[in-house]
Amino acid sequence: MKNLTTIATLIGALTLSACSTFEDVEFAQQANTNLEQLAKGKLTENQAPSITLAQLIAIDELNQLIEMAFENNPNLQQTLLSLKIAREQAQVTDANLWPSVTGNLSANKSQDANTGYTAGLEINWTLDIWQQLSDGGDASLANVMASGFAYQGAKDLLAANIINAYLGLVQYVQLIDIESQRVKKLATNETIIISRYQQGLTDLKELDTAKSNTQTSRATLVSYQAQYQQALRNLSLLTGVSSHQLKYQEAFPEVSLPAVEITTSNIGRRPDLQQAYQQIVAAQFQHKVAYKSLLPNLSITGSLTNSDQSLHDALFGSSTWQLLGRLSAPIFNAGKISSEAQVAKYTAHQRYWGFQQQLLTAINEADNAIANEKSLEAQLALTKEALNSAKRSEESYINRYRQGTVTLVDLLQIQQQTFSLQTQVTQLTFQQLTNRVSLGLALGLGA
Repeated sequence: MKNLTTIATLIGALTLSACSTFEDVEFAQQANTNLEQLAKGKLTENQAPSITLAQLIAIDELNQLIEMAFENNPNLQQTLLSLKIAREQAQVTDANLWPSVTGNLSANKSQDANTGYTAGLEINWTLDIWQQLSDGGDASLANVMASGFAYQGAKDLLAANIINAYLGLVQYVQLIDIESQRVKKLATNETIIISRYQQGLTDLKELDTAKSNTQTSRATLVSYQAQYQQALRNLSLLTGVSSHQLKYQEAFPEVSLPAVEITTSNIGRRPDLQQAYQQIVAAQFQHKVAYKSLLPNLSITGSLTNSDQSLHDALFGSSTWQLLGRLSAPIFNAGKISSEAQVAKYTAHQRYWGFQQQLLTAINEADNAIANEKSLEAQLALTKEALNSAKRSEESYINRYRQGTVTLVDLLQIQQQTFSLQTQVTQLTFQQLTNRVSLGLALGLGA
């Protein structure tokens, strides 16, 4: 009896010691506070955006490509399987809260004896007196939510990449058309210069310049054609649709600017931030689980057994039962459990800094996309004005060339300027549209 009292006293002292050394962490709360301070927003996992990424561009064939990619993209399917694995792991963790029941049946035969049968039923249950198992279940639930946000983030990124790849195809179609016209114009002018050179009306330098311009433009055209083919292959890789089956238009589609969404307060719904936040939550619960391993553990084991020479009687006859309760607590483990608790704490702290890095990156991406929108809009407007002026100037130079008041070289320079400005308008339009997609992604617009 004295020994039992000593053991109980020791267990009680260990319990008080473990409770006194437990240090709860609130990194998740601090992460949300940082979001409020830096972005003037909150984590809003249930707040749906007013529009989606796909709705920024209302093109049926593009939406079809996105849907096909969701079914066929290997990386996305792997992320989906990770989510399913996390859900099943959560079920495994939750099962620890319930008693486990095991049935067994054995047969034994010895020389000069009848066969004997033994049937038994065993029940094991660990009581969750410190909510340790519940904390483990909450950690698993947070991991499931993190995996869910990872899957949503992967879908959003895939949709954005497909939209950008589609816009890239349109860009190269237009660039190829512009450069083809330039090559045709330069080849025609080169023919004229050759004729004038043969007539002694121009010098060799002017002829060399014309040939150089033509060959340079042809090399640029070959480059655009190669980039177009690469863009086709990239879009095929993303969607799983063969390149010869891809359908697209040759004019840039309208990409809406999510004006009502342009504020960093909306980034709280970004899946990557939600995922990082849930990883903090999971780590905090794991920290609690690790510390509660220092506390006493109470388990109950019950069993029903019966032995008989008849299999029927062994299974359905009267049985003897036994009930055993066990209280255990760690006494000496060379600091293993304490170190595991510290590891869990540092892991939660590490997750917090991961969230902080993700938050700063998100704010930077949103701010850059907003600034780029303003810059590209101004650049595009000015370049279009310059193109209109160049076209009017080209018409004037053509008339003056026919009148003999300007040289062919002067006319060629104006024509080259017009083609260059057309190329710039196409490239700036592509940059503005893809930046709007990036802006939508930065503001948490889902697929």
